[in-house]
Amino acid sequence: MLIGLISSSGLQNTYAHDPDFEIITSKDILRFCEFYYDEYKLLGVENLSLQHPYHPNIRACVILYNHVAWNSTHQARDLVLLSEIEKYLGDSRYIKERHLKISNIMPSWIKKDAQLWIDNVNSDTDFAYGIRAMIEAGVIFNETKDRKCDEGRICFEVGDFIKYSHTDKFKNVITVKHEVYSIDSEEIILKIYETSKEGTSTGQMNLNFQGLIISEKCCEFYEYAVPMPIALGDVISKDLKIMSETTYTVDGEIRQSLFARDSSGQNLKIIDKETGLVFSHEFHETEVLTVGDDTKITATNFFDAEHNSKSYSTAIPKWWKTTTKWLLEEKISESEYLQAMENLISRNILRV
Repeated sequence: MLIGLISSSGLQNTYAHDPDFEIITSKDILRFCEFYYDEYKLLGVENLSLQHPYHPNIRACVILYNHVAWNSTHQARDLVLLSEIEKYLGDSRYIKERHLKISNIMPSWIKKDAQLWIDNVNSDTDFAYGIRAMIEAGVIFNETKDRKCDEGRICFEVGDFIKYSHTDKFKNVITVKHEVYSIDSEEIILKIYETSKEGTSTGQMNLNFQGLIISEKCCEFYEYAVPMPIALGDVISKDLKIMSETTYTVDGEIRQSLFARDSSGQNLKIIDKETGLVFSHEFHETEVLTVGDDTKITATNFFDAEHNSKSYSTAIPKWWKTTTKWLLEEKISESEYLQAMENLISRNILRV
């Protein structure tokens, strides 16, 4: 969920703070929770967790915030809350273990969290904390492949696909999928799949690396991606000019983007800042005509191989609970479980 977070970057800037003390004991946990209480009251538990994805103790704080003793002025208030912390997290050794920076084994606290997750006590977001901790500690590896965008060229790789929903001026909806079939030293070959009320058709398109369609018709630009790099003030695709920066959400991921338009204001595009992928394209034929073509991206694998630390989405397949249960019941080994987890992360099936 991205409630409030997408449209409220100001909140992120205001509350992007961390405690400046070490968290080792139960008393440190209590102090930590008091540090974040005002933010919790303003944002709520979901957004608080999303704001601070690398603080596993925030989940313990929510238990404390809802405890009858939290707002008490009784002198035993702290003792009661400390007891709740240790009941939830374990002893001080267990608390300290959660903050180890280097490890080559699966920590026992993650298995405890996994059981709570299986029992539906913890949410997917809670369980994701442990996975992130193992990535940070090197217990599992998130092998990522950075997309290489060569200067002055369209940032395509073989196997890339982009799928759009296209609405024409007559309100007909057409689904268009472009898939990169091959790339050689001269051109990019795309397979085209188009579905409308008339049925499905297939075709092929050849591009040069500067974004021009190779055909008898001169100088026709490819609509769905532009050569990299792009920046404010650049002119692309004839007379489209990059006017401002913006953001666009695709597959639950917030992408830094650029807004472009032509001199008439009738031709508008939102373009991914890193790759040049076009997220949205709106075109009106004349200043008088108020209807036109509207194209928006619906699916792509452009970002599947990248781990983007700015992504706020968590996605864990429901069937992974069964696999995790097998681990806790010792039906599969720890190494098998971790290898399977690495594989799911690398394929973007499991996102944390």
